[in-house]
Amino acid sequence: MSLLHNGCIGSSPTRPTVAITIRTLDVFRQSHWVCPRFSIYAAMKMLCFMHDLCYRRHLAEQMHTAFNMYLEIHRRINSRLDKFLGRDTENWRMLNSCPACQYKLVNELTLDFSILCACDGNNSAKLVDPAVCNGEERLDPRSGLSSIWLMESYVDQFKDEVRSVRARQARQPAWQQPSDPDDPWIDEPDLNDSAEPPTICVDCWRNAAPESCKKMFAIFKKSGIFVTVCRHGFLLTICDMVRSGELMKYPIASVKKLMDVFGSNILYGYDIKCAFEKIIQRSSLADDAKHLNLQGVVPAFHGHAHNRLCQVEHHSKYKVGAGKEDFETCERVFSESNALAAQIRNTTDFHHHQVLDEHFTFADLDKFAALSDFIYNNYVQALTIISTTNIFLANFPASNATIKPNFKDDLKDEHQVLQRLARKKEESTVEVDYVRALNEYDKAHKLDLRLNYSMKESGDIRRHHANATNKRDQKLEIVMHYEHQMALDSRWGPDHPEWIKAQSRITNRLFHKAVDDVERLVIMRLLELTKLQMSGYKLHTQISKALKSRANAIRNTLTRYNKYGALLKYSFLAEFDLLRETDGEIQSKSWANPSYRHVSMQYFEHQRANEEIRRLNVELGRLLTKMRDDAVDYPHAITQLQSSDPPLAAKLQRHWTQLQSINAHHIWRIQQIMQLPGYSGPKNPGSRDREEGDGDNVELEQQLEDVQAYIEGLDHHHVDSESAE
Repeated sequence: MSLLHNGCIGSSPTRPTVAITIRTLDVFRQSHWVCPRFSIYAAMKMLCFMHDLCYRRHLAEQMHTAFNMYLEIHRRINSRLDKFLGRDTENWRMLNSCPACQYKLVNELTLDFSILCACDGNNSAKLVDPAVCNGEERLDPRSGLSSIWLMESYVDQFKDEVRSVRARQARQPAWQQPSDPDDPWIDEPDLNDSAEPPTICVDCWRNAAPESCKKMFAIFKKSGIFVTVCRHGFLLTICDMVRSGELMKYPIASVKKLMDVFGSNILYGYDIKCAFEKIIQRSSLADDAKHLNLQGVVPAFHGHAHNRLCQVEHHSKYKVGAGKEDFETCERVFSESNALAAQIRNTTDFHHHQVLDEHFTFADLDKFAALSDFIYNNYVQALTIISTTNIFLANFPASNATIKPNFKDDLKDEHQVLQRLARKKEESTVEVDYVRALNEYDKAHKLDLRLNYSMKESGDIRRHHANATNKRDQKLEIVMHYEHQMALDSRWGPDHPEWIKAQSRITNRLFHKAVDDVERLVIMRLLELTKLQMSGYKLHTQISKALKSRANAIRNTLTRYNKYGALLKYSFLAEFDLLRETDGEIQSKSWANPSYRHVSMQYFEHQRANEEIRRLNVELGRLLTKMRDDAVDYPHAITQLQSSDPPLAAKLQRHWTQLQSINAHHIWRIQQIMQLPGYSGPKNPGSRDREEGDGDNVELEQQLEDVQAYIEGLDHHHVDSESAE
């Protein structure tokens, strides 16, 4: 205690030989927050050089021990503060992390969705299983989990959801089973069958693969994390992915928690929303999801790797109420947390969670400091889009007088046409099956069955001969079965009219597969190119190798595409999926016209931008009210604490001083927003729509009296903010 009274923390509970000042630990904590790659070993090496000492690893271990004690002290202080302020309830952090999303006001504009969020998994935050390491694991009973974490037992409630869905389908009669060709959980395509076009949504994303394929190396105890964040980047839920890939139980558990806490009208973004939604609809959450109007979208960038039907049905740019949100927030969150990977891979469970929790706690503070910038940038973007699209849409009728655009109905028509084409069973008559069997028999018949090999190769050749003969006989048996079924007198040859007709249909399917493969490989190449900005020589090397192999794959696939395209002489349209229609129906549609499609995109951009403005107006009013309420609540709480617990009051005063500085920037930025041409939001704070458990209600009259004095007290910050800008 004497060391603590003198501003130091010892490296041992008894007879410490090394002590670290609290100020040094403060500096390291803040440095590690803003630069997660700055480890405690680097910090100790820096201190050794500053004090002319030779660095030894045990010094870093001692600093690590002192830092653990430092964090524990902060945790207990914050726990006391939370209890005093009424913030110690189970879901308080989820309900109050983002003022723009959750600080609802009385009589505010009703939005289509109460909250927009994104969810995704990340496999950088791995933890090596101590069982595979040298030495004996030292048990650590401490828990580094905060209230935002979903426990493993909670997640495991949903581990059998996918298995239950498939079991229920298997028990249904064939005529009652769903026949959605875009459903990867009903009929997974055979990737070895060149005539079967793969489902692009499944083929492009590993997390949409069957659960049995989502394995992880046995050396990892924790294979990553699964998070949900609001559209501003605030963490809502987080859980460990334990000894597996991205199983469906993780998003199901996360969505269940969101529904339990936030209730109705939640819109989430997920890379494989098209597949995940079908699981939800047939899971134990189906009734709750329907009753609470849970809806989802495919994120803006990832959505372009999905097929056109999936985009029309699930892409965020077509979702009413989504605004201009891209739902790619998880990717930005992971780009920051990936820097922790090297530090947490070989730690204990406690330190693994402690480091992640520290990182996301600061990340939330950082997101709050940038909240007004987010609103300002989105407001400027939305107003710019509205201005440009207004001009474009106004000029379109003058240059296209014969076209009467109805973009919403056209989108519905495109969806219906593509859905009908997707549901239309590929022509697979007996004639087509017979010709396919003839082709396979011809390939098997052409296998090399000679016996004039040397004695040295005789063993391998005999096996080769036996396999080839068996394959040929099997194919011949299939061909004879079809000939008997069709009552044919003689076998069809390549010059037979029916053979030519059936072969044309087979070639058509091969072309479709080539189109799908080109689209899939190009999108995957684009995704890999975006990773080149990530640091690390080994990572760059692996990505470069992947790009080279992807380039070869694309080249080979384009060769196949050109081969079958030349045979069929297709005309090219904007989307690959539109190439599949051969009877001219799609080409006659107005929405298939390239210029009309461009105008249609401008229209939906305009609609989403207007929705974004409405949401931003609501968010700005919430932020204004939150700042006004804080200006009343914090001084009142500090005054109460000063008489009962002065040290705790000093801690709260420090929080309030930091918050005032952030709020000063918010006030300055909000004033800029209000001066924008086209601003249509609130000019003054509102009154919070307080729910049960939010705390004591503060009189609105008192708040209104204090708000002007608070804003005037922040005026001296405006000059500093403008110069910094």
